[in-house]
Amino acid sequence: MPEGPELHLASQFVNEACRALVFGGCVEKSSVSRNPEVPFESSAYRISASARGKELRLILSPLPGAQPQQEPLALVFRFGMSGSFQLVPREELPRHAHLRFYTAPPGPRLALCFVDIRRFGRWDLGGKWQPGRGPCVLQEYQQFRGILDRWHPKDALPPSKAPSRTRRAKRDLPKRTATQRPEGTSLQQDPEAPTVPKKGRRKGRQAASGHCRPRKVKADIPSLEPEGTSAS
Repeated sequence: MPEGPELHLASQFVNEACRALVFGGCVEKSSVSRNPEVPFESSAYRISASARGKELRLILSPLPGAQPQQEPLALVFRFGMSGSFQLVPREELPRHAHLRFYTAPPGPRLALCFVDIRRFGRWDLGGKWQPGRGPCVLQEYQQFRGILDRWHPKDALPPSKAPSRTRRAKRDLPKRTATQRPEGTSLQQDPEAPTVPKKGRRKGRQAASGHCRPRKVKADIPSLEPEGTSAS
């Protein structure tokens, strides 16, 4: 979505691209756009732009001797989600060029187009900035900074260094001494309590307690046959 810096760059693009161009004829609007018609027609006029915040103002200024005679016209654009300005050949208009300004002969046949794919962009006649907007961060930085200082004083801690809720709770609690601790809360084992042997691993491995499980020894079974009675 175009923000303040993008509109500022768009105004610079219009001023640089259209500085040496002379436009003429009517301003053409696409049939699918819901924005108002631009009632402007001149045989020769120039286009300049300026930006403030998320708005861009386009000024159409007729040249001396241009016909019909009329006053300059200003348009204020809001780019919405996908608005932009493009300078293209007249025979290669973009698909979503909803407002078109054509150059006058004998110069190159070009068109300055307001392109908006999502169709959320708007333009208004009169050239007045939208009321109620705050100062521009690029052109009115000191006023913009003053508003931020009222919201976030300089003596306040930044959000990243502010103590957490858990730290504040621990800081406000008094420290307990050893005599104030309740009985039965110590993790040390009572020396008089019987020890529970720990289970070791199988296959004769040493248990975790350090004791080895005794192995079963197969006793030698004496022969039941008396001596000398062998079948051999």
